Amino acid sequence: MALWKYTDEYLDAINRWDGIMSAPSKENRKRPEGIQIVANPVLERFFGTSPWWGPAIWFFPLIGYCLHRSINDPTLNAGLIAGLMGGGVIAWTLLEYILHRWIFHANPGDSVAHKRRLFMMHGYHHEFPSDRRRLVAPPALSWPLAAIIVPAFYFLFGPHNAFPVIAGTVVGYLAYDWVHYYTHHARPRTRMGKYLRRFHLEHHFKDQDTHYGLSSPLWDLILATYTRPSEQPTQDELDCLSRTAAPGSTDAAA
Repeated sequence: MALWKYTDEYLDAINRWDGIMSAPSKENRKRPEGIQIVANPVLERFFGTSPWWGPAIWFFPLIGYCLHRSINDPTLNAGLIAGLMGGGVIAWTLLEYILHRWIFHANPGDSVAHKRRLFMMHGYHHEFPSDRRRLVAPPALSWPLAAIIVPAFYFLFGPHNAFPVIAGTVVGYLAYDWVHYYTHHARPRTRMGKYLRRFHLEHHFKDQDTHYGLSSPLWDLILATYTRPSEQPTQDELDCLSRTAAPGSTDAAA
């Protein structure tokens, strides 16, 4: 078996995909649990998928290291560290919006390689939105992104300010990943929880060109891609989610 070989069901899904639409294709709705992408089961499990708690394993140590460097930096005080971390969280919400709107939702065009990249990054999730194995970004996506952002922020903010900004950015990223999982697989009981779920599910099942923010609607409001979520699900949403086993969902107080 080749080390990195795609499965036939993945190649079939790619061939049928023409870009992100307002709901999954009728063919893919038959597989709410998702499909296997990489034939090698080890690579599929450890690099192509992730449990919801996975990002904590590889990003908590990065947050801890950045906080250690910040606290022991004589040029920084507690107030400045808190402010820079807050700035990092806000920076992530903007990065999240930019990546989602202009990169993940880009037109695949005629290039097979570009189409495959976009499907791997985000198209898969729109076609199989209930696949809990790929709701939080797997290492194959999150690690390369971190490898770009961390040195870029170090260069932009300098050797002192960069560490609390990076810590805040990673905290924002983890909030994004877990809010994303929550909106798909929790059954919220509070007003805020219900709002976040409706806000995101309308991006999947009503209009893919709105609601690009996930952890926050802030940049949708600023950049005019916000619409008020409806209290009623669309027929596409009812059709897709009715195929998802109810026992897999979790009640949530938030």
